[in-house]
Amino acid sequence: MSHPEHPEETPHAHDQAAEVAHAWHHFRDNAKFFACFLGVILLTVLSALIDFGPTGNVVAIFFFAAARCALIAYFMASLFKPFSFVTWTFSFCALFLAGMVFLSWWDSTLRGIGNPIKDSAMVQPAPK
Repeated sequence: MSHPEHPEETPHAHDQAAEVAHAWHHFRDNAKFFACFLGVILLTVLSALIDFGPTGNVVAIFFFAAARCALIAYFMASLFKPFSFVTWTFSFCALFLAGMVFLSWWDSTLRGIGNPIKDSAMVQPAPK
């Protein structure tokens, strides 16, 4: 059984130097991922301290949340073969979450987005 991506996983006698080199390779990959993920978290914290305006902060929050989700999905996908059941499950969950967020906004009172479902005839007039 041949493993083209990891030739060191083919059955062979134990080679300590090859195993250590393989472990360092994975350590460097995981350290790069951790540094990138920590960087996104620090950018999120720094962006919370800056006032981008009424809609700018919401856009920044969603951008950095999407970046963190993408990094987590990339890490999880790297643990399994491409297009595995786990990859499809993450994809479905992302689409489902996007649909639920859209429905929540659609049924909200946000100007220009929400309030299409509520019957305006049932709304009580404001007291004078």
